Amino acid sequence: MLKLGIIGAGRLGSFHADKAASHKTVQLVGVLDTSEPARQKLAEKYRIQEYCTVQELIPNVDAVVIASPTLLHYELGEICLRNGLHVLMEKPMCSSWNHAQKLVETAQQTGVIFQIGHVEEFNPAWSVVQEELQDVKNGTPAIIDAVRTSGYTFRSTDIGTVFDMMIHDLDLVLSLIPSPVLWVDAAGFNILNGQHEDIADARIRFENGTVAHFYSSRVASNTVREMCITSISCSTTIDFAARTVKKYQPDQSVLQGLFNPEHVSSDTTLKLAPDFMKEHFTTTEMTSDTVPMLAAVDALAKEMDDFAESIQTGRQPRVSGHRALSAVAVAETIVESIRQKTPIPFNTQKMKGIGL
Repeated sequence: MLKLGIIGAGRLGSFHADKAASHKTVQLVGVLDTSEPARQKLAEKYRIQEYCTVQELIPNVDAVVIASPTLLHYELGEICLRNGLHVLMEKPMCSSWNHAQKLVETAQQTGVIFQIGHVEEFNPAWSVVQEELQDVKNGTPAIIDAVRTSGYTFRSTDIGTVFDMMIHDLDLVLSLIPSPVLWVDAAGFNILNGQHEDIADARIRFENGTVAHFYSSRVASNTVREMCITSISCSTTIDFAARTVKKYQPDQSVLQGLFNPEHVSSDTTLKLAPDFMKEHFTTTEMTSDTVPMLAAVDALAKEMDDFAESIQTGRQPRVSGHRALSAVAVAETIVESIRQKTPIPFNTQKMKGIGL
């Protein structure tokens, strides 16, 4: 059994504790938090040991979940990785690319599993569309629009909405597009007069012509988790919250250029126009009723499965620290573009230095 400790007994820490406690190959043995009431609550619920410092926890576990505030990720991660513990760290890995890179290097040096909690990777809606997006994955340029909003929760106040919310979509898009980022152009502002942005809008251009637009707000009137990916052959809209997928695509006659307006007579266009879209473009909706894979799943439990299996087999997790570095680098550039109020060329040397 894999002996696991939870660092951070807040909302996310309690969720991870629940998944670990019910996992067939994981033994939840302890919880660490500076808040005595918080750690006592989890310790009593799962009948596990309380720890006040990471030094006390380390000798008693094989792995940890770090669900502390982001500002503590680097310090806690470095100590745990240096001491040979496998680490599942909640997103974002860090709010600094330099710190994130150092954590990845430490994990490589010690040979442990270092996984980042980008849980949308385990959303069945994202899994379903992978085959549909094969042309984009192979390099066909795309136009991407991602929206992620919610009301204010008073959580993750040590970071802004870019690292708190937008980074989910950044990670997914960067894993999809096989091309370097060239430019970042972003705007944002805070509503609650805090230190970090509550609303952010970013436009990213890739070398292969893909343009991705990201919008996130943690002070919105409603909750939205959607992404639309459009290429020449199909437009795919993913609702991560509802776990549904909608495809809108032209038929083969359109793709083969049979209706090029430069080659179609005016008489023909008059006949074609009234029913053209209905006859030559189709909409397909995928829900749990039509695609069983879209039925409700516990993505956090699947993430824990991936972590435990990676440790047992030695394979890399689905979202390794190495992969998550690119999302941190782009998020950091977005925040800098917001601060400077100007477009910024992306520093591709960062990614080349780590083989991304």
